[in-house]
Amino acid sequence: MFHRTSLLAASALLAACAQQPNAPGDSAANCAALAGQSPANTTVSRAHEMRDHQQLPTFCQLEGQIADKIGFVMRLPAADWNGKFVVAGCGGFCGSLNPDKPGYSNSLNAALRDGYAAIQTDSGHQAPSWQTDWALDDPRALELYAGAWMPLAVASGQALATSYYASAPRRTYFSGCSNGGRLGLFAAQRYPELFDGIAAGDGIFDLSGNGGIHGLWLLQTTRRSDGSAVISRDKIPLLSQHVMQRCDSLDGVSDNIVSRPELCDPAPQALQCSGQENGQCFTPEEVHAIKRLYQGATVDGQQLFPGINPGSEAYWPLWIVGTDDDMAWGERAGEGYLRLAYGIPASEAFKPHDYVLAEALEPILSLAPIVDATEPNLDALAAANTRLFYYQGLADPLIIPGRASEYFQQVQAASAPQTLAENLRFVDVPGFGHCWERTGLSADEFNPVAIIDRWVEQGHAPDAVRALQRNADGEVVRSRTLCALPARSVYRGGDPDKAESFHCELP
Repeated sequence: MFHRTSLLAASALLAACAQQPNAPGDSAANCAALAGQSPANTTVSRAHEMRDHQQLPTFCQLEGQIADKIGFVMRLPAADWNGKFVVAGCGGFCGSLNPDKPGYSNSLNAALRDGYAAIQTDSGHQAPSWQTDWALDDPRALELYAGAWMPLAVASGQALATSYYASAPRRTYFSGCSNGGRLGLFAAQRYPELFDGIAAGDGIFDLSGNGGIHGLWLLQTTRRSDGSAVISRDKIPLLSQHVMQRCDSLDGVSDNIVSRPELCDPAPQALQCSGQENGQCFTPEEVHAIKRLYQGATVDGQQLFPGINPGSEAYWPLWIVGTDDDMAWGERAGEGYLRLAYGIPASEAFKPHDYVLAEALEPILSLAPIVDATEPNLDALAAANTRLFYYQGLADPLIIPGRASEYFQQVQAASAPQTLAENLRFVDVPGFGHCWERTGLSADEFNPVAIIDRWVEQGHAPDAVRALQRNADGEVVRSRTLCALPARSVYRGGDPDKAESFHCELP
């Protein structure tokens, strides 16, 4: 168990022992002085101050390794530090550093602009985000990726911040989406005292299920046995329009968002070609595949994993429907997990149609104890006084919303009422795809770190979140009220593009 107070004390001790304490007003020298230091099992290989970088405030950038294995980049504002520290997650199977990643998903710069010191890691290896060769013969690498890197990064980041500012961070937060969302729940379940607040979204917390069971189902649905694509990516707008016509207004508002996907019943057979295929209809093979995607993984009538939500089709070309020559990222990641489960390196062929799902469950689920974050009892968060804000896009075709809904219900049943009331908030985001990788389609813009900070510092729980939608020029064109489960955002009249026209209502 890692205690925040112990980490802060260690950081303060390391700062006191530093040979070159910070000199007020000399931020560049203070930054450079950190190069070559080795606090908390950390090697700083480069330390330099950056000015006029992408319209960011001047900051000290530190680069190096933690525990001789975990690559990191840390950015510390040279002025106006708010006294707080953010640990960013990483997406996919991690494996790289991207400190200038825009937006709020596993990013540093949004936190930096608000005065936070922030750190990003590669989780202990270097590789493309869908590839898993690095873990085949390295159990420690898999443990680090799964989440064991987080307490190490917290200790290192707090020590470095303390050395730079001559003052320890008074708050430590985590923010991550996708695999970063899984990491947030991993921390909530296994390191509940590590952070003051956790903001996590669209998390592949059931990695063995979403990546393995659903991954095999996906590959056997979207790929033929020869590897060619089943569904034409160019036809997806036709399907998207069809679903919007059927299901957009089920929530009482026509806004090009399917807010009640659980009520939506797509009929892709209505789009099936009646004669020769002309690009404006789907072949019987395509219709069958589309139905399978909505249905989800089943064996002998038993649902093993939920299907993809209707209303997510606009995001399919990015995540799940590739071409003959170019697999979609979700297909690649599913193959990556299955290669890991079966121990098959990227240099060898992998043919998903050679596997029978019912017979593949044991190897697929064998990694669950290491990588999954599905424990529903979160009472340890209450004991640690840690807050968890979790958000899920209802139009995410990559990380299945139905599994997040199941997990929330499991948490409700397993956690104490006090924990549910004081430490947890789960929010659904209608129209939101996967972690802001494609923006501007719905009111899905909000700042997770600001939300969790306001909760921790001021006691304002995110029972209702105001989300924005912007056009290409950055102008706000829509706002919407998002509600913490089990409440739902309900239209009560007025301008449907204004958040004030919606209120949170319990079912």
